[in-house]
This record gives sequence, C-alpha cells and structure tokens, in this order.
Amino acid sequence: MGYAVLLYFDHQTELSVWNLRHALIEQGIPSMLDKAENRPHISLAGFSNTDCDILISLVQEYANDIEPFDVQLGSIGTFPTDENVLFLSPVPTLQLLTHHQEFHNRLAKSKLVSSPYYVPTNWIPHCSVKMNIPDEQLQKAIEFCSKTFKPIIGQFQEIGIVEFQPIKHLAMWPLIAKVR
Repeated sequence: MGYAVLLYFDHQTELSVWNLRHALIEQGIPSMLDKAENRPHISLAGFSNTDCDILISLVQEYANDIEPFDVQLGSIGTFPTDENVLFLSPVPTLQLLTHHQEFHNRLAKSKLVSSPYYVPTNWIPHCSVKMNIPDEQLQKAIEFCSKTFKPIIGQFQEIGIVEFQPIKHLAMWPLIAKVR
C-alpha cells in the first residue's frame, strides 16, 4: 500500500482532461485511468509507506496556507517506461515550483520521505491521461493528441491524499489561505 498527495483542478479543467480521456477511448485506446476514482491531478509526492496521521496533518496545514492558483496544461508527453504513460504537462511556473518546494520542505521538517520521483530535483509535474497503453496503440494515442489537444487553462483548487492500489480517497481540502 502506498500514499500520494495530489493537487486537483477546478471543475472545468478536470472536465477537459476527462473529455480527452474519453476521446481516446472512442479511438479504441483504453487505460486503467478510465475509472471515476482516478480524478485528473498533479502529484506533489508519493510514498511507498509513511505515517499517514502525520501526513494528513501536514497536508491539511499546507492546504490552509495556500490559495487556489493558476495552471496551464500546455503540452503532451510520455515517459520512457513499460507503463506507456501519456500525460499533459503543466507549464512549470515559478508559483507551481515554489509550492512544490515548500511542500517538500515541510515533509523534510516532519521527517517524511517522498519517492525520489517527486523530490524537487527530479520531479516532472504531469497529469496522466492514459496509463498502460498497449505498445501497438501508443503511437496512435500520441498522434491523436498531437492533432486534437489544445492547452487547458485553469486553476488548482484542492489538495488531497489517496491510498493506492486500489485508490482510496483518505482526505481532501480546498486551497484557501487563511488570513493571519
């Protein structure tokens, strides 16, 4: 069992990602992300094992310290792995990178260790569109997205923690900076 900390989009941005997922299904390209529990998101951190109570407290506090912020999903990409992941990349704004760094600073202070894939020096922010695409369909998926994808402009509005596999939502909070 593992855990992940996820940034979720506003409703319209999420809907745009769902529409792309469904358009790929219509092209005959299924994936494990087609289920409702896999809401579109950007992962801030992942853990193979951690103290869940400390993590929940840390993320809740973090959610209270930041407000919703803009995101633009500006390009498509893949990872060179056997999982054949097709994703949308957010434009790496200073705000996104700063929020990510601050979150990892808080993890370090709490002695929580994220997967190396999510530490600031290795992190490739992405919103997975499809995973485990059959090898023979990966090129078709890329070509379809290259012809149809238009950048998506929206906001990050929530942060949550999930347990996986299977995905179980443990907690979620709106991003609302409290006046101090």
